[in-house]
Amino acid sequence: MNLNEARYIFEESLSMLARRKASTFVSIVIMGLSLLILLVFIAVTINISDFISRAEEELRIYVYLKDGTPDEKKAEIQYKLLGMKWVEEVVFISKEEALKKFSESLGDGSDIISELGTNPLPDAYRIKLKPNYIKSDLVERIALEAMKWDWVEDVRYGKRWLERGERLVKGFYLANFLIGVIIFCSVIFVVSNTVRLTVFSREKMIEVMKLVGATNAYIRIPFVIEGALQSAFASILAIALTFLIYSFARRYVAEIVFLNNRALFGFVLFCAFLGAVGSYTAMRRFLKV
Repeated sequence: MNLNEARYIFEESLSMLARRKASTFVSIVIMGLSLLILLVFIAVTINISDFISRAEEELRIYVYLKDGTPDEKKAEIQYKLLGMKWVEEVVFISKEEALKKFSESLGDGSDIISELGTNPLPDAYRIKLKPNYIKSDLVERIALEAMKWDWVEDVRYGKRWLERGERLVKGFYLANFLIGVIIFCSVIFVVSNTVRLTVFSREKMIEVMKLVGATNAYIRIPFVIEGALQSAFASILAIALTFLIYSFARRYVAEIVFLNNRALFGFVLFCAFLGAVGSYTAMRRFLKV
């Protein structure tokens, strides 16, 4: 196929879209609304996953020291904690600093602190784990190890909250996967069949082209390009509608994020590929392939 033939085929694909404006518009809208459901589902999944990641990053392990712990022992404990490959950060919180923060949190009721006479809070280390190591079994392992050390009074990390949170997260991802598969398959079915119906509506046109001696490739390629363009336009429509929903939702939830440009570009390419495949398979009814 030379350059002139390729240009003619591409122009023919565009003219096929232009000649049937009403049916093309309806097809794009139907596919766009279907793709909108998929795109909104993806956006919601990304935002929930981002929220889960931020919540996990807020997890801290507190290692409380016994009263009168010597400075050299404090340094030794901090060195041991930093030596663990799962630990990202270790911050020392003195009993004075802890009392000050506790007093600030009480607000108007902070006067009760002055009546205590002594500071009942212990010195402590606040541990932040690396993102890939925030797991209940690993956190418990760190806590049990730290409890064996001299001068360590207690280790706290919200064990029940972490375990329940992990179960909820696993349940969410399982349900999300199942729902995603259903939506994905439904969208593929709608898009591919919408494109196929467009091809079937041109049956007489295809028969005429065969009668005048057009080759299979010469007949098939414009339809494949047309299907790809329809799906691409539908994906752009879905992206525009999703962005409108995102802009509205952002007024109430400022932390939500939108899909990045690379993901959107990949989405358009995937939809174009899906439309091209739908057209190609539909042509098997009329052509010998």
